[in-house]
Amino acid sequence: MFRRASLALTNDVLALSAITLLIQGCTLMSFGVFLPALAADFGGRAGSAATAFLLTMSLASLAVGWALDRAGARPVLLTGIALSAIGFGIAAGARDLLGLTAAMAACGLGVGASTIVPGIAIITRHHGTGRGMALAIFLGAAVLAGAVVPPFVGGAMAIWDWRAAMLLCAVAMALACSPLVLLVPNGRIDAQARKDGPGFRPTANVCRLILASTLLQLAINGVLFAAVDGLMAQGMTQSGAVAAYSIANLLGLPALLLGGMLADRIGARPMLIATALLLALGTVALLSPQAMGMAGIAAFVLIWGVASALPGQSGSMLLADVVEPSAFSRLLGLNTAIISLIGALAPALTDQMRVWGDGYGLPVLTYAGLALLAAPLIVGVRPLEAKTG
Repeated sequence: MFRRASLALTNDVLALSAITLLIQGCTLMSFGVFLPALAADFGGRAGSAATAFLLTMSLASLAVGWALDRAGARPVLLTGIALSAIGFGIAAGARDLLGLTAAMAACGLGVGASTIVPGIAIITRHHGTGRGMALAIFLGAAVLAGAVVPPFVGGAMAIWDWRAAMLLCAVAMALACSPLVLLVPNGRIDAQARKDGPGFRPTANVCRLILASTLLQLAINGVLFAAVDGLMAQGMTQSGAVAAYSIANLLGLPALLLGGMLADRIGARPMLIATALLLALGTVALLSPQAMGMAGIAAFVLIWGVASALPGQSGSMLLADVVEPSAFSRLLGLNTAIISLIGALAPALTDQMRVWGDGYGLPVLTYAGLALLAAPLIVGVRPLEAKTG
């Protein structure tokens, strides 16, 4: 066991993990910390900048495989780091919403090109027997980013302001991440030959699962970018709200381990159904701190923190159960692109629903309803074994 763990902790895995932790931590995971201050300076409509960021991050992910195959790992990662840092730096000096949105769109391209998708591709290409553990370490760093970095961002904002904090993040990404690229193998990520198979059809099973996954991603993103502001609106201080948000994200680490063990025992479909129901309950809990005090905060942190980490894990496992093996990678990419692009609409939708409902009640209940609606869709998904057995 120790031997396998040590094999996974190679220089490239550690470097890719550190890059993802810092870049996603400063940008994606800290956007909820930045948004209240951004909204105050940009007329309450800063959610459009978050949506632009998420959209371009998703679009960049679609092109990363092609770029890795033609340019190699290091040029792609360096380009992504540069776009992330430059985009965030320009956003720090933006004076109007259009400039902020454009800068965050550039940053989103960089994050998509330097974190999750290239990391998984590079690790999968260069690791053999220790690949599973290496991926666990890498994906764990992405979860840890949401717990470790936002408190530092919140502290910098308390000392200076959001512009200085954002500029500090940009400098940190550029200076810390660029040298780490030298630890990553520079070879091209050769495309694997694909076998022709009958499984790439948009079957009813696949459509149900993609729709359910999309609803869950919208529900997660809707809370992810509103949790800090939503807690502050109920009387919490900024430092307290950021701490609660960070702890909720940190719970994703043990949740992934426990979720994997449960999914192996009870199956991916029951696990994903339970996750959808738990996510709905955890989302509603965001409205409870004002009435329940610390008990409400604890309920949100515990329930939402656990549930929000699980759909990607059990959802991917269920997709593997309902499609032919020859079609899995293509359908996984399609599913990821769809849920990412539609999920990117959540911050802008939250802004609009807050206007309609004069607060967070309407958006929170809407996102809880979306998670709840996903459950019966998942019930209707039938694994291939069920058809023959």
